Amino acid sequence: MAKHSFVCFLVFAGALLGQINADLVEQRRADLEKQSKDPVFKRDGGTQPQDWNYQLPAGVATHQVTFYAGGGTPLYGKMFFPRDFSASGKTPGIVVGHGINALSIGIEKYAARFAERGFVAMAIDYESYGFSGSEVSLLERDTTTDRRPVWELTARVQLKRTDLNNFKEVEDYRAAVSFLQGEPGIDPNRIGIWGSSNAGSVVIAVAGRDPRIKAVVSQIAGTGAAPASAPVAISKNFEDDMIKRARTGQGAEVDGGFSFRSKIDMFSNQRDREVRPGSTVDRIQESTKILSILAEKDELGNPIAGANAAAKAFKGTWQVVILPYMTHFQMYSGAAFEIDSTLAGDWFAKYL
Repeated sequence: MAKHSFVCFLVFAGALLGQINADLVEQRRADLEKQSKDPVFKRDGGTQPQDWNYQLPAGVATHQVTFYAGGGTPLYGKMFFPRDFSASGKTPGIVVGHGINALSIGIEKYAARFAERGFVAMAIDYESYGFSGSEVSLLERDTTTDRRPVWELTARVQLKRTDLNNFKEVEDYRAAVSFLQGEPGIDPNRIGIWGSSNAGSVVIAVAGRDPRIKAVVSQIAGTGAAPASAPVAISKNFEDDMIKRARTGQGAEVDGGFSFRSKIDMFSNQRDREVRPGSTVDRIQESTKILSILAEKDELGNPIAGANAAAKAFKGTWQVVILPYMTHFQMYSGAAFEIDSTLAGDWFAKYL
């Protein structure tokens, strides 16, 4: 048997009719193998600026928007509208989110492709990323009281951009969904979400919390298996940092991210482990359709086993597609991008 003769997609739940045709993977296997060996597409430790470039498809229009998360923080989104979009129509919408310590500019090309397929797509920056607002904390005594519900005052504040927070990213996705629902010309009952890398885990968590999500595409993400039987363990260094943070308001910061390097709160690594998407699988509506697109040679972990386990546990339709030869960051360029963006578009076309 040949080394790479495995089936490129597996469906553990839902009827066979629920699948999309993934023959494109086999048809372009040689292109993927060539990309995996080409030094031009070697991606160790992150994407490269040329991976973010794209040409806006003919007829697709864009504009920038501001939407707001639960705490009132202004967040950035870039809307991509398909050709012949009408504010009086009913076009399905897709929220497109980036990975760990990344930026929306790195995944705008996916939103552009989805708009080319006839969807309104919205690429977003999470709180404390890119063009979005930051977490704000007072540097002086809070003099407000309960006598008034809202106060306006001048004060010294601190803006932190080191909080990598999957819990907040879940809410940022949900806020973006609400924004799309209120956009004239978008069908509020046909909303999908797409996320890659860390965001691929976040979108599964979103689907487990928000019944409005009709279709999900999770790319190169750790999903986890069935619900865990115990809390995530806390190591001694994380526990010490949690104590320091609680008593002083500031814990340690560590290097974080891949394509975009920056400092993140050390506690982020512990807290975000607790957003285990696999633990929400039993809460996702059976009518929500999920597609996982994974890289066979993902160097950041082994998401294939977790995705297969989650798909098996899910009572609805969950399809798993594996791109042979590919590493994590190769998925954003070359033949891999052409394939994964096409399959994602096919999924949304089938289910939105």
